[in-house]
Amino acid sequence: MKIGRKRKGKAEIPTSSMSDIAFLLIVFFMATTKFDVKEGIRIVLPQAADEGAEQTQTLTLTENEMTRLQITEDGRIAVNNDAPRNFESGELDALIQQKVRINQQMIFKVITDREAAYNDMIRVVDRLKAAKIEKISLSTN
Repeated sequence: MKIGRKRKGKAEIPTSSMSDIAFLLIVFFMATTKFDVKEGIRIVLPQAADEGAEQTQTLTLTENEMTRLQITEDGRIAVNNDAPRNFESGELDALIQQKVRINQQMIFKVITDREAAYNDMIRVVDRLKAAKIEKISLSTN
C-alpha cells in the first residue's frame, strides 16, 4: 500500500478587506489635507471691442501721461528711458507718488522681461496697488 504525502496548503494573506482599508486611507488623507489656495492679482480688465468696430485709432502718450516701468531679467527697473537700476520699496513708492503728483490720471505700463522672476513683477504691481493706482498696463518683452 502506497502512503501518499499530505500536501500543505500555501500560506495566503487574506485580501478581502484590502480595498476597504485603501478606501479608508484615501478618505482620511482627503479629510485631513489642507490645500493652499493661491490668490492671483486682482485686475479689472476692459471690455472686448466689437468685431465690427474698426480699431484704426492710435493713441500717443507723453511722459506726463504714461510712465513705463520696464523690469529686466535680473530684477532691475528702468523708468521711461532711464538706465535700469535696483529700487527699494521706499524708493519705488516715492517714484510712484512723484509721478502721480505730476498727473493724477497717470497710466503705469509695467513691461516685464520673459526671463525676469515673477516676484519682481508682483512687487512692482503691489507697490502700484498700495498707492491706489488703477490705470496699470501689463506686458512682457
